Amino acid sequence: MKKKCKIFCQKGFSLIESAIVLVIMGFLIGGVLKGKDLIESARLKRVISQLNEYRLATTAFLDKYDALPGDFNKASMLIDQGLKNGNGNGIVDGEGLASGSEALNFWTHLSAAGLIGSPGPQGTEATGDFGKGVPEASIGGGFTVENNPRGLKGLWFILGKKVGDHGDGGLLTPAQAQSIDKKMDNGHPTSGKVRAMDGSDVSAHACVSEGGAYNVENHEPVCVLFFQL
Repeated sequence: MKKKCKIFCQKGFSLIESAIVLVIMGFLIGGVLKGKDLIESARLKRVISQLNEYRLATTAFLDKYDALPGDFNKASMLIDQGLKNGNGNGIVDGEGLASGSEALNFWTHLSAAGLIGSPGPQGTEATGDFGKGVPEASIGGGFTVENNPRGLKGLWFILGKKVGDHGDGGLLTPAQAQSIDKKMDNGHPTSGKVRAMDGSDVSAHACVSEGGAYNVENHEPVCVLFFQL
């Protein structure tokens, strides 16, 4: 019997040892989750920094040339001869990713003027895609610009995914969109200078509930954000 016990009778963990193991596991899991939260927060802050950079660059361009990027009808003469001129009507015309549109050339004008970094190929080589003439966002997708998008009045920056000639596909979760909105505006998706809508590639009320609030129970990337210039 004694010989059998040496083989099969192993000393188990005490309650104290088990508790210590559980505490250590808790710390490790908590550290991983906290690390993910910090990474997520940093990514959203970078998106806000990018947007602020583009707003300031647009204001600086307007102050210097008395015209909007993309719409500037003397860009080839006063900035770079390889640039395509706009029609000078005071409106940035066209879809954000449409080839040859003022909305696509908006970024080329800003970059050529030295106000932002290169968003990719310039001028006639721009293809109307993120990183290929239009700036990519640090969280994925990218930024486009359009006049009166989805019934909103005026010029707006759009943060979303590519859908045809538009950049208004669902990119952010409602929680992510709400976080950016709170940091930059009033935190309400249907009012203010930051607006959220359902991505053009998702079903209705996926991002914004029927009552007009962020649908934070949905954790899918279904939101597109609009930022008024």
